[in-house]
Amino acid sequence: MKWMTFGTNAAGGRCRVVYDIRVATLSVPASVVERIAHRLGERLRPALEGQEARVFFSDGQVVKIYGPHERHLPLLEARNLARAGLGGWVLGHLTDGELEGYAALLLKRFPGRSFSADRYGPRTLASLAGFLLGLHSLPEPGTSSSAAASRLLAEFRRTLADLPAALAAIAELEPRVELTAGVPLRFTHRDLWAGNVLVAADGEVLVVDWSRAGAGDPARDLAILTTGSLSLLGWRDCLDALTRIARRYPDPAALWRRLGFWIPLTFLHDLHWFKTKHPAGLEEALKDKLPRLEMSLNSFPTSPW
Repeated sequence: MKWMTFGTNAAGGRCRVVYDIRVATLSVPASVVERIAHRLGERLRPALEGQEARVFFSDGQVVKIYGPHERHLPLLEARNLARAGLGGWVLGHLTDGELEGYAALLLKRFPGRSFSADRYGPRTLASLAGFLLGLHSLPEPGTSSSAAASRLLAEFRRTLADLPAALAAIAELEPRVELTAGVPLRFTHRDLWAGNVLVAADGEVLVVDWSRAGAGDPARDLAILTTGSLSLLGWRDCLDALTRIARRYPDPAALWRRLGFWIPLTFLHDLHWFKTKHPAGLEEALKDKLPRLEMSLNSFPTSPW
């Protein structure tokens, strides 16, 4: 699978970086796909751009298949979609024994493609900002602790110990970890990379893949959106879009300070992922992500207002 992203050059423009990622996703037996197709009375075609191997299309719907160890996820994802106000996209689920222990979530098909620079415009920004503001208004019990961020930094210090730039970034972030404490928890998506942000030709946005959703800090959601989606616009346009989104939130100044922590931490998380899950792609990832990590630390405005 090829994953294309746009890094930022020294002038703040976009430069294309392509990773050839061959990381195993769920391999669905042909017999399971055939049984689901028979149940639906439609031929299923594997999804292509920005989708996992578990996702299939029919003429009018999306079929997302889960392995035997994930049988609980269709109902969980359906509940999360409903919580996010997207329950109308769910058509049903299949979990019976005819699927060899597999399960499937059936969804309406959205006429969109993965977030990209050529699909971005004022309507995309308005649709995305409005949806996320509503999502992050949904309360969850409790407040955040800095313990999770501290654990991540400790783990990255271990796995990225041979990367001086990463260690320098960790050292800079460690004194700021308390920024992540005491934040009222809200419902968050937790995986807002470009493949999960679909954009239609008219700019309408649909956020997909809700299996990881749960309580969190909206700033961390927006940080993942920044590193995984908005960064495809180039650094200047990325910051402009993020500013336009963040200023609509309650207490945007506090949100922005937390973004200044979570964005570089998310770049570190990306490097950690390549180092531990896909070391063959680490060299290309370093060329792309280290400059953006340094830019997020050194060129992120204290306040955009």
